[in-house]
Amino acid sequence: MSAFLALLVLLAVPAVFLADRVLLAMEARGWIYWRKTKRLSSIGADLVQEGSPGAQAVKRAMEQERVRKNVRPAQDPPVRVDLDTGTVHIRRTGHNGQEQAPPR
Repeated sequence: MSAFLALLVLLAVPAVFLADRVLLAMEARGWIYWRKTKRLSSIGADLVQEGSPGAQAVKRAMEQERVRKNVRPAQDPPVRVDLDTGTVHIRRTGHNGQEQAPPR
């Protein structure tokens, strides 16, 4: 059992060292952040993104889409169920979108 544990340690230590060296090489090429390069904090990243032309263009496009769709607040549903009396009330609208009185 102790021989197996010693063999495991002898294989694991070089494997971890090799993995660290590979990750450092990838960091040197700018592919990932590993140990040496300091990342921007989330606040710093937000500030960098706010000033970028791409972020401003996305905001502008979203505002234009909102105006184009002319988003209005939600209306009440056209059906109301009264459980006490066992009736269903249906709101009727005319061709112009105005509410009509129920027929008698």
